[in-house]
Amino acid sequence: MVFNLNPSPVYKLVRVNGNLTFENTTDTHLRAKHIFIRAGQMHIGSKEYPMLNKVRVTLYGEKQMETIVYDNAIEAGNKLIANVGMLRIFGKPRGWKMTRLHAPVLKGSNEFYVEPGLDIVAGDRLGLLPTSYSPYPVDDVFVGSYDITSGKVVATSTMNYYHWGQATSTAPDYNGVDIRGEVLLLTRNVVIDAEDIESWGGQIVTSDTVEVYDGVMTFRSGTTIMDNVEIFNCSQIDTEKSAIRFESAASNFSSITNSALHNGYAWGINVAMSANVVIDNNVVFQFRPLGIAT
Repeated sequence: MVFNLNPSPVYKLVRVNGNLTFENTTDTHLRAKHIFIRAGQMHIGSKEYPMLNKVRVTLYGEKQMETIVYDNAIEAGNKLIANVGMLRIFGKPRGWKMTRLHAPVLKGSNEFYVEPGLDIVAGDRLGLLPTSYSPYPVDDVFVGSYDITSGKVVATSTMNYYHWGQATSTAPDYNGVDIRGEVLLLTRNVVIDAEDIESWGGQIVTSDTVEVYDGVMTFRSGTTIMDNVEIFNCSQIDTEKSAIRFESAASNFSSITNSALHNGYAWGINVAMSANVVIDNNVVFQFRPLGIAT
C-alpha cells in the first residue's frame, strides 16, 4: 500500500500487517493516535533513494488515552509508533549538524555569524548552546535568512541569552578544546512529532514479543532504521517513556543515525534489555532529565 495523503484524517489506529510505503513524489502527512507495525513493514525513503519531499507523522492523544500492550511484560503505552516488525526511514541528507559561532551574540539580537558555505535555508530550526557555567542559557530559533558568503544568520526572533564566539578556533590555546558556542541543526525533511497536550508527547517503541493467537505462538522481532529524521514534542513527562525506546529488542539490528531529537518532556533515547542498537552522529537537544539512557 502506498500512502499519499497530505494531511490524512486523525486515525485512531493504523495497524500495519503488510507493506506501507510513503509516496516519494509528493509531500505527505500521516496523523494517528496509534501506529502499530505488527506483521509488516513501514518505509519512508530508502538508503539508495532517500526521501526528498516533506513527510510528517504526527501522533495525537492525551495522557489517559487507551494503551497498546504487546504482552504481560511490555506496556508499549499510548500516542506512539509501536514496532514489532520493520520501520525504515531515510530522510534527505544535510551537509552539517553542528557549527560554531564566529562572533559573540548579544541578548536581544536576532543576528549571529556562523561558518559560511553551509546548507542553511529559511525555516531551518537552530539550537544555540550555553557558553557559560550554567546549562540553562539555551536559545532555540528559526532562520529568516542566511548569507552563504558571510555566514550571517538572521533569526525570526531575538536571543534570550548571550553566547560567545569568534572567527577562529580556541583549540590551540585551550589544549585542543574549542570553547566557541555550538549551533545545532534541528531540522530534517522527514519529521515525527506529536500534538502538544498535557506535556504528553509521542514515542517510538521497538520490541521483540511473542504473540499467542488461538493457541499458536508467533515470535515477532522489531527493527528500526532511521537516518536523517527529525523528532520533536516526543517523550512523556515524569516517565521513562522516551522519544525513542528500545525495550527487549535483542534479535535484530537497529540504528538511529544523522537525526535530530529535540524539545521533549522526558528522556530522549532509552535502550533497555536490548542489543544490536547503533546510535551515531545524532543531535539530542532539550530533553528532561536525560538525553540518552541505557
